[in-house]
Amino acid sequence: MTRILCILIMAAIVAGKRTRLSLMLQTDIQSNATSVPLAPEWDSTVDGCTCTSECGASVGDGFACDWCYVKSGCGRTTLGQPWDYCVYQGMHEFEQQDHSVKMTQIWDDITAPDVVHKSAHPKGITGVVSQILGESMRTTLDNHRDVLPNGRTKVIHTQGVHCQFQLDIVPDSKLTGIFEPGTRKGLIRMGSGTSRTLSFFPGMGIKFFRSGVHSANFVALRATGPGGSNDFFNGTLSNHVAPPAALQALMKFQQASNCAPFVGLSDVCSYSQEGEKVDEPQFPFEILFQATGQFRIPDEHEMSDDELLIHLSKIPVETHLFDVYTIASPKAAAEKLGKLTTSSECVQSLFGDTRLSFKHQRIEEDFLQRPSWTSDVNFTGCEATSAPASKWQCPGVQ
Repeated sequence: MTRILCILIMAAIVAGKRTRLSLMLQTDIQSNATSVPLAPEWDSTVDGCTCTSECGASVGDGFACDWCYVKSGCGRTTLGQPWDYCVYQGMHEFEQQDHSVKMTQIWDDITAPDVVHKSAHPKGITGVVSQILGESMRTTLDNHRDVLPNGRTKVIHTQGVHCQFQLDIVPDSKLTGIFEPGTRKGLIRMGSGTSRTLSFFPGMGIKFFRSGVHSANFVALRATGPGGSNDFFNGTLSNHVAPPAALQALMKFQQASNCAPFVGLSDVCSYSQEGEKVDEPQFPFEILFQATGQFRIPDEHEMSDDELLIHLSKIPVETHLFDVYTIASPKAAAEKLGKLTTSSECVQSLFGDTRLSFKHQRIEEDFLQRPSWTSDVNFTGCEATSAPASKWQCPGVQ
């Protein structure tokens, strides 16, 4: 990286920190006034303090941990300023609701008249790199809410199209929780990981609301990486995909996990959609989404960001988009899990782009329950380790 580019990036970080609050105030998306809050007015900290500023990372620890200023007498003190590490615990009142009520509330927010059919602005390479360097990557794995922390925006996947779906799981599934036999209802957000002006990297976030407990989340990207066909539905998507080499070189993802290319699935299988806890979760090593061909996008190299979103928004209700497969362990063969079918229209949404969050589970949490897997993992950017998540978390964060 040239010296000039480094200077530009650091300048963008400084500018971004100074303008973040004003930008968020301009684009603040409020939930329905009668709905249950999705986030607190002010975040809290590991010592139980209430923040008096937005949470964010700083250069002192390499932008690894989010912190905020607090009132005097609470938290820690440096140079006379009281502060503490931020925590993003789930919203109890929202979580206690039935899964169908949660889906209705979030879908109402996604399709509210002032945000539906609108999208956030895509980010260029300087914006992406500067934000990655200037934010904590741990927050994506330690935010237990269904919306982003106050003041935070998406670094990648800044634009998407949102659909409700149902997942019909095969009767002989041996998996538990969300993946046990039957029909589950979920929310999918699809789009390119980066602006089409940079590259095309099809990806999606998956969310299943569960009654009385936190939601189940995971993400998937085109298994072959960025590039290739410009048809979003050409190829397989997986929860095991290395980020682009340029982003790996920044060494930021390693702050959050020793195996950042993978996201775990054990939490998905730990509770049913009705909120029943599973005593011995049975979860797969990998999940694969194979497009059925029922809906295709023209393979046009000159397609813009807006055109991609318009194409995805045309997916009809009751489209059998994907056949879903799982791989039980690193050396196992793929087995059919079920089929994913849209159950609503698919829409662009400012709420989905600027507020909706999909928690990434550290794969180390899966390895901790299946330590025999680690010796069979051979994947670029992944040092398979069986260790508690606390090894990569900020002090006091859970």
